[in-house]
Amino acid sequence: MTYKIQHIPLGNSLPINNPHSVSVSLPSLQNVIDYEENKPELLNQLTSGYPRFFKNKLVQKLEEYVKNLHQIDDEKVLFPITSPQAKTIIEYIFNEQFECVTLENVCFLVLPKNHEKLIPIKKIIQNIGAIISSRNAEKILFDKGIIHHLFQEERLEIENPQSEIIQILSEAYSAKKENIFLTNSGTNAVFSAIETLTKIKKNEGKTLNVQLGWLYLDSIDIIKKRSDESFLYINIHQKEQFENWLVENHQKVANIISETVSNPILQCLDLPWLSSLCKKYEIGLILDHTMASPFCAEALPYCDIAVESLTKFACGNANILMGAIMVNENSPYQDLIKSEIEKYTLIPYLLDCQRLAFEMQEYEVRMQKISKNVSQVYDYLKTQDFVEKIYSIYEENSWQNFQKIRKNNNHIGLITVIFKKPLAQCYDALNFSKGPSLGTEFTLAMPYTYLAHYDLLQTEEGKKFLEEARLDAKIIRISVGIEPIEDIINEFEKIKRL
Repeated sequence: MTYKIQHIPLGNSLPINNPHSVSVSLPSLQNVIDYEENKPELLNQLTSGYPRFFKNKLVQKLEEYVKNLHQIDDEKVLFPITSPQAKTIIEYIFNEQFECVTLENVCFLVLPKNHEKLIPIKKIIQNIGAIISSRNAEKILFDKGIIHHLFQEERLEIENPQSEIIQILSEAYSAKKENIFLTNSGTNAVFSAIETLTKIKKNEGKTLNVQLGWLYLDSIDIIKKRSDESFLYINIHQKEQFENWLVENHQKVANIISETVSNPILQCLDLPWLSSLCKKYEIGLILDHTMASPFCAEALPYCDIAVESLTKFACGNANILMGAIMVNENSPYQDLIKSEIEKYTLIPYLLDCQRLAFEMQEYEVRMQKISKNVSQVYDYLKTQDFVEKIYSIYEENSWQNFQKIRKNNNHIGLITVIFKKPLAQCYDALNFSKGPSLGTEFTLAMPYTYLAHYDLLQTEEGKKFLEEARLDAKIIRISVGIEPIEDIINEFEKIKRL
């Protein structure tokens, strides 16, 4: 697919005119603020959105159909979830049975509006990735005659597209095929990995999960909610201090959960060092390898479980939700993990698998193109007076760590930048696609702290926490695409002219 850099009006799907998009155009900082503050005049203009926060239009239509079909009154709330398996997991978490109705292969939890656990249930559905596939909703609506055509897109229309996806991942991660598990979302992959290894280590009497570095929002939530105890160690480069902390606390540490490369400030872990520590103290290690990609860096040899959101670089077009779990065949927990993990995984929908199998044919080539562009963008930005700070894999400690695991001479596909001029002025001037998500073939800019942590920006305590995490309010995360490099650099030239 070919993309060009252009202004995309507020509310348009990213990619444009795609009902299965997982991103939405928010072209001004004020749009972002209004989005975070749930201003109706803005929300009414959105045609799509990030699935954690926005219910796909096709899913909304299916929900209305089910509500009318079962004559569910307005005093009750419907929560569409992927499957009976998702219902089982939710009931396991809350230790409580919930009313539901089913349609085809999906479930709808039915709860009174005044149910005391309404908000926690909604959050858990987000945390475990139990969101219905938009393609699944579309197919049901089509089969019921409610809509009259399916969105036309290229897919690898084979009977078992999962095997094609697993084959590509097996080669990329050097993993056994039987050690790879596909999930309906990256979030579900993270949840399944943490839940499984936490349970295994609890049987050994270890109950403390450590979050090392800054993680994705749902990953942080899962660690807090599904651990008996949790501990945040924010600076991944303070190795001596962390080692000293482990000397005192290793006996109760169950697992360390981290990202190979952190989002959004792109710090790279010293994986050989961390892996050695975990082996020394018999600590489980889970790595989210999404930001790094298996075509840019090695991860699986150093951890027990690697997870990847296939929604990002593997898809490349922000039009699918899916995740993957890779289990290290040399992990001492391999057999236990494989016997336990499918209790928590949610199976991806067939048409999603067919679409992703098609998109992943170009995964390795996509990463090569993005890698070439991102290194040139960095070389350009580091010479510009209008740039205040660049966060990248090229920072000294991260670059040394990255070199230890680097593959194919590739670079990480993102750069995070602070411009000297006001954030709103710079963000609004850029004509890149602007909205949530990353890993797209089109360059995608996101005012990360505003979109991910707007609530923390509203209090002094929150601002202090963000400062400690190095999450400056002014950062713009740039997921570099595959457009001609001259076009990408020309957009940044606009900042110079402000």
